[in-house]
Amino acid sequence: MNVTSTTRFSGFYRLLTGLMLALLLGQAVAADTGLRFREFSIHAGNSPQSLLSSLKLDYQLTPYLREGLLNGMTLENEINFELEWHNTWWWNTRKRLYSVKAELKYHTLSKQYQVFRTGTKESWSYPNLVSALNRMGTLVDEPLPNLPPAAYNNDASIFVSAKLTPKTLYLPLKIQALFSDRYSLEAEGVMWPIP
Repeated sequence: MNVTSTTRFSGFYRLLTGLMLALLLGQAVAADTGLRFREFSIHAGNSPQSLLSSLKLDYQLTPYLREGLLNGMTLENEINFELEWHNTWWWNTRKRLYSVKAELKYHTLSKQYQVFRTGTKESWSYPNLVSALNRMGTLVDEPLPNLPPAAYNNDASIFVSAKLTPKTLYLPLKIQALFSDRYSLEAEGVMWPIP
């Protein structure tokens, strides 16, 4: 091995080490923001076909979402329940079952965070962001619609996902949102097998 190839190899090694460190540091910063399921359960209701869901979401807002909220942006939270059938040869099949939507905004005059649930028209006000996010991301014994008969005999599961996005994004930000996580938060879904 000559001197030139040794120099190239050590330069490549330094570049590779630098990229790995940047990747690790980037993951550490990304772990400070996000949306995660803290608790999740589905249990039987009054009848055999009725199911109730309870869950808690943990929000870590990006600086963009936090500043936008304080400057008049409305954040929309959506929790989706879907039926999923597992396929071994092709993609899994999903069918929408139920959705829970809520909005969060900051009222500058009263200095209150307001949570509004769009389906039930319920609203709550909180003096701090942590309490408002806790209310928005908590469902307690939420009734789910009755499952179709096909869900009980075909290896089906209930897949639950959650997403927090600005209610309105103008055109340049809509394009940027496709390539960046700073404009929205999305949780990895959780699955509950149907017995």
